[in-house]
Amino acid sequence: MPWKRNNETEVETNGKDHFRIVSNEEARLREKLFIAKTTTDANGNFSFEIDEEYQRGAFDIDIICHTVPFAVKKPTAGKTLQLHLTTIIPIQIEYWNFTIPYKIWCNIRGKYFDAWVICGHLRNCETNKPIANASVTAWDADFLTDDNLGTATTDANGHFRIDYTSATFKKTFLSPWINVETDPGLPLRFQSGPDVYFKATLAGETLVDETKDDARKNVDYCLCVNLCSKINVIDVNETFDSSWTGFGDSFSASYGTGAQDFDADGYAGAGKHVLYSVVALTGQAPLKAASGNRIKYRFLISDVTTPNNAASPAASNFTKIIGVTPGLFAASQVLKLDKKVHTGTLDELPVISNAADFDADGWFDATNAIERTLVNNGYAISDLSLFKIIDTDTLLSLNTTALTSQPNVPDAPAGIPVPVANQIGIEKVAIRFQIGEQLANGTISIQASNGKTLNSVIMNNNSTFMKLAITELENDGLCTPISGSVHAKYTVYHPHLQSFKMTIRRNSSMTPDDITDGTFMPLTNNTDPTKTGHANSNLQIDNQVTLVRCTYSVKLYAHTRLHNGRNQQGQIGPVEQLFFYDV
Repeated sequence: MPWKRNNETEVETNGKDHFRIVSNEEARLREKLFIAKTTTDANGNFSFEIDEEYQRGAFDIDIICHTVPFAVKKPTAGKTLQLHLTTIIPIQIEYWNFTIPYKIWCNIRGKYFDAWVICGHLRNCETNKPIANASVTAWDADFLTDDNLGTATTDANGHFRIDYTSATFKKTFLSPWINVETDPGLPLRFQSGPDVYFKATLAGETLVDETKDDARKNVDYCLCVNLCSKINVIDVNETFDSSWTGFGDSFSASYGTGAQDFDADGYAGAGKHVLYSVVALTGQAPLKAASGNRIKYRFLISDVTTPNNAASPAASNFTKIIGVTPGLFAASQVLKLDKKVHTGTLDELPVISNAADFDADGWFDATNAIERTLVNNGYAISDLSLFKIIDTDTLLSLNTTALTSQPNVPDAPAGIPVPVANQIGIEKVAIRFQIGEQLANGTISIQASNGKTLNSVIMNNNSTFMKLAITELENDGLCTPISGSVHAKYTVYHPHLQSFKMTIRRNSSMTPDDITDGTFMPLTNNTDPTKTGHANSNLQIDNQVTLVRCTYSVKLYAHTRLHNGRNQQGQIGPVEQLFFYDV
């Protein structure tokens, strides 16, 4: 029966404005008004019969929760939560639906049952196609050790769900005595919700690789996310638009102002990186055209370039072809075959590109690579139906060393600027992607709409020139103790220099001190192509740090802007000089 009979004039059938939590005291006082009860099924449906005497009166609909669906935490014996949904009159309405607003339901689940949930979808970034059977793990970024919130497998729609409790993310190095959620970094902050980031894999391939920097801060009881990956699962007969989209996972293959785009001159990304070593040319291409004919693609290269915001070089300049021109092709994984039902033997087969997959004009045949992989592993070509085909995003890999020819800086003493004649020139190329359908007569019908040209791509494979010396050691002998003034000589040069610094540390200290040189050193986060380094033949050190009787180490470090599309080139150096200071 209604809790307060004088409210019958306010009887309604929607009920959302009347939804509330019933207090324990109110629930106790209402026990005498009880007229019927039933249990909801898995879909939330319920029905019950009431005596005829109540047919014309109003009555309340309440629900009592002992737990909630998907709750990880076991219900506490004797603990329930009573919720008032609405008040109805059966003679006015016999069939009735009530939807608890999801924000309210999330709050109820979390606050009263410690039930936290992450739901989401994983799709291909380009096609928006769901990625099934992927393993998705949610992590909480913490001050010391990140917490694993749980792992789920995506369904056919790419959907996943991870249920967890607050105990999962409140673990600390003092657990189980002290449990509290902390934010990563300093100052140490205590928050109520986790900072969530994701990792996802499929057949050993990384689909999503977020870090603490990508974490969604202090999330609530319910978190819904959409994740995407450049990697996709394709069908042998599936058709979709082909495209060359990038270099590795760091740069696009487009001119623009985005953080991953190339500028007009050919520098990559906001950091004005240049490509070096072996670079993955990434994108997507189907195996077959709508006609059923095989799809093939190729990359052509021109030494003649134009700005990326201008017209492309003439076709006649694209005389180098990956797979034809010696040295350009580098073998790499382009696909992976994952057995639909794992048997424990050869369940995952990486498809590695090979020179045999190219024709005389440089057209690459991914289907040939698949068939070759099957046969080499003891399968018949017809066994392809046993496998899922995972597109790992790499179309082909390019060895940039075959496109750069500038000599390294010849050896020279420290402290001398690199002469103009010995400086390294800027090298760049244009890259063109073509895709085509192999016709019955063996010719290739090029699909111009899916092609792409990047007019300027700067590349470099030169070593960084770094020299360091201590003037007093050069003058008096390398084993002679130094007293009085101490001077360093140094030279740092690279055409694509990002940073360099010098430090000094005495043997009795764990922490080095920085040595500065006016506005030249340290150099940090440089994107100015005109800043290629510096030289100084008389940099005084003893006026920057207090020297005591001890052995000292002076080190010179540098970073370039060289990048292979996956990772930036590592730290160069240190170049080191040691001396003993005798006061």
